[in-house]
Amino acid sequence: MQKTARLLAGVIFKVPDSMPHDLLDLTGLLEHTIRTSIKNVGLWDWDEDHITRSLLTRLRSELGRIELLGDDVRSNIHWQAYKLSGTYENRFGDVAILVNIHYKDGEHLEGAAFLEAKRRQRRKTTFDAMRAQQLNKLLKHAPRAHYLLYDYEDITGFQSSPVFFDEVRHFYRRNWPAGSVAPRTSAVCVPLNVAKATGYKDTLLYRYATPLSVMLSCRFFQGLDLEFGSEALQVAAGFLEKFGLPSYILEVEISEAGAEPTKKTDYVNRQRYEPMD
Repeated sequence: MQKTARLLAGVIFKVPDSMPHDLLDLTGLLEHTIRTSIKNVGLWDWDEDHITRSLLTRLRSELGRIELLGDDVRSNIHWQAYKLSGTYENRFGDVAILVNIHYKDGEHLEGAAFLEAKRRQRRKTTFDAMRAQQLNKLLKHAPRAHYLLYDYEDITGFQSSPVFFDEVRHFYRRNWPAGSVAPRTSAVCVPLNVAKATGYKDTLLYRYATPLSVMLSCRFFQGLDLEFGSEALQVAAGFLEKFGLPSYILEVEISEAGAEPTKKTDYVNRQRYEPMD
C-alpha cells in the first residue's frame, strides 16, 4: 500500500492514503485526525466553536468515506458534517451525531449522541464555560449526553487507557514503527451525569473520560451510548426546535458488508443546516 508522510507535533510518520483500511486501523485513524486537528489550533483561535468546526471539517475531508476490512458491522462508514446556518440563539449542545447502522439481515438502528464542547482555559486546569443550567437542560432531554473536552496539552490518565492503547497501537506501530505509543490524546468525552454528580469543572474530570476516538469507533459507531427517542432524533436532525438546536450535526451512515442502505432523503433539516465542505 502506498504511503504518504504526515507531520504531527514535529514528528514525521507514515499514514495510509488509500482505501480500504484494516478494521484495527479505525481508532488510530480517528485519533491521528483528532489530535492533529486540535494541535494545529493556534493560541488566538482557542475557542470551542473554532476547535469544533476545524475538527469536523478535517474528519469529513480525511475520513468522509472509509471502507474497512474485517468481520465487523463497521465495514463501510460514510459521514457528512453540517453547520447551523444564520443566527440562532437557542442551542442544544454543540454537536449532534446522527448514527444510522444498516445490517445485512435488513434491520437498521438509528440513534443520536449529543456532545457539549468545552475547552481547557490557557494556563489553568479549569473549563470555565461550564454552566449548571446548560448541563441540566441537556440531561433532561438527552440523559446520555457527554461533555467533549479539548486540551492544548496531552491528556493522559483517562478512564479507558488500556482499551485506547490496544486500539491505537496497531495503527501507530504499522505507520510509525520507530516511535513510542503512549496513551495520550487531545479530546475526551465525559458523561454529563458524572460531571453533575462530582461537581468537577476541571481536569479532574479526565479520570472519568474516554478519548473521542474510542467513543466514535467503539461506542457510537456500534450503536452504544445513543439516544433513541423520537424527540431526541428530531432535535439531532434539526427538525424539532422547542428545546434548541445543535450547532453542528455529524451524520454517520454505517453499513455491514452485504447490507443495502436505505438512507432517508430528509435525514437532516437542510433549511436550517448547510453542509461543511
